[in-house]
Amino acid sequence: MTYRWHVTAILSLLMVTAALGQAAQPAAKIRNIANPAALGAQSPRFAVLPAGGILMSWVEPVPDGHALKYGVLRNGRWIHKGEAARGNDWFVNWSDFPSVVPIDESFWVAHWLINKEGENAYHYDVAISVSRDAGITWSAPRPPYRSATAAQYGFATIFPVHDNAGVIWLDGRDQRKRNGGGKSAFTLRYARIHRDGRMDSEQIIDRSTCTCCWTTVSVTTAGPVAAWRGRTDTEIRDHQVARLLADKWSAPAPLGKEGWEIDGCPVNGPILSARGMRVAAAWFTAQGDRPRVNTAFSTDGGQSFGQTIEVDGKNPTGRVGLAWIDDRTVVISWITAPDLATMKSHLVLRKLYTDGSSGRLIRLAEISAGRDSGVPQMVADGSNFLLAWTGEAPDHGVHMISVPGEWLKNL
Repeated sequence: MTYRWHVTAILSLLMVTAALGQAAQPAAKIRNIANPAALGAQSPRFAVLPAGGILMSWVEPVPDGHALKYGVLRNGRWIHKGEAARGNDWFVNWSDFPSVVPIDESFWVAHWLINKEGENAYHYDVAISVSRDAGITWSAPRPPYRSATAAQYGFATIFPVHDNAGVIWLDGRDQRKRNGGGKSAFTLRYARIHRDGRMDSEQIIDRSTCTCCWTTVSVTTAGPVAAWRGRTDTEIRDHQVARLLADKWSAPAPLGKEGWEIDGCPVNGPILSARGMRVAAAWFTAQGDRPRVNTAFSTDGGQSFGQTIEVDGKNPTGRVGLAWIDDRTVVISWITAPDLATMKSHLVLRKLYTDGSSGRLIRLAEISAGRDSGVPQMVADGSNFLLAWTGEAPDHGVHMISVPGEWLKNL
C-alpha cells in the first residue's frame, strides 16, 4: 500500500533523538513470564475470566496446518491449557487473528479465519465455535452471517451481551463502486450468539469502513461500546464509536475528528477499555503527515468523549493497548518509532490521567516494528499488567512480561 505520509515520516525520523529512550530505561520490576505457546506460535490475545484470571489464546503451527490454542493463568500459574480448533485451510495474518473469549465460567466463544477457495488470497470467512463446558468441547464452526459471497470477512471482536455473546466484524461482501473510482465499501456488522450456538440475524452498524484495521469492544455498566476506523467517500479514515442499547446499535459517532485523508488502509486499529461508565480510547493517526498516538476519555459510557490527548508525536508505529489502574488512571502501551542506531522499536507504556496529565515513559522491551511482531496485547491481571507479543520471524514465539501495578502507581 502507498501512504502519503510515508516519506515525511522517514524524513522526520532523522530528527528523532534519543530523548524518547533516555528517560525510559527498562525497570528491574518488569519480569518475563514463561507461557505455554510453542516455538513458531504467534498472535497472542488476552481475555479476562469472570471469576478471576487471564485467558491467553494464540495460533500455533501443527503438522496438518494451524491450531488455535489457549492457556489459563491464575495466581501466577498456568492451570489449564487446551485447543479450540485446528485446520489446514486457515488464513493466518499478523493483524487479523483469532480469539478465545470466556463469556462466563462455562460459556466460551472462539473464532478463527478460513480461506475461501478462489483466486483472491484475501477472500476468507470468519468461523465461530462455542463451548458450554469451559473449552473442553466445541461446537461445529459456522460463520456469523448468511452471505455466500466470496469476499473478505474478518477483524472480528467477541464480547459479552448479558448472558449471551456478541460479535462484530468487517464485511467486504458489498464491493460496490463509489463515485466511479473503483473503491470498495466495507461494512461493520454485528450478530448475537446464543449459548446453544444459534445466531441472530446480523445488523449493519456502519455502511462504510476502512478495510483492514482491527475493531475493539469494551463493556460498560450500560452495555458494550465499539470502535473502528471509518471511511468516507472522500477517503477520510477517522475512528468511529457506537453503543449497543437494547440490542440495537446507536448511529456511528466520530472519535478524534482528525480528518485523516489517506487512499489506503493504515492497518492500525483503535482500543477501548471500560471501567464502570468510564471509557478510555486510544488510537493511531497520521493526519497532516504527522504520525501520533492519541487518547480520549468518556464518563458517560461512551456516549461522548472529551478532548483528544496526544501521547506520542514522535512518529510512533502505533498498535496501542489500554488498561485501567483506578478511576482516574489508565496505562497505555504502544510501539515507538525505530531507533536510528539499531533500527529497532520499543514497546513502551506510560500512565495517563483522566485530567490529561501523564507519567514518564517506560521502555519495556525491544521489538520489531514490522509485521512479525503482530499487535501487542495488554491486560490488567489483578494488581499487575500483562503484555504479550509475537517474536521476530522466522522463529516467532510468544513473548510475555508482567509489570507490577503498585510499582506503576508510585512512579
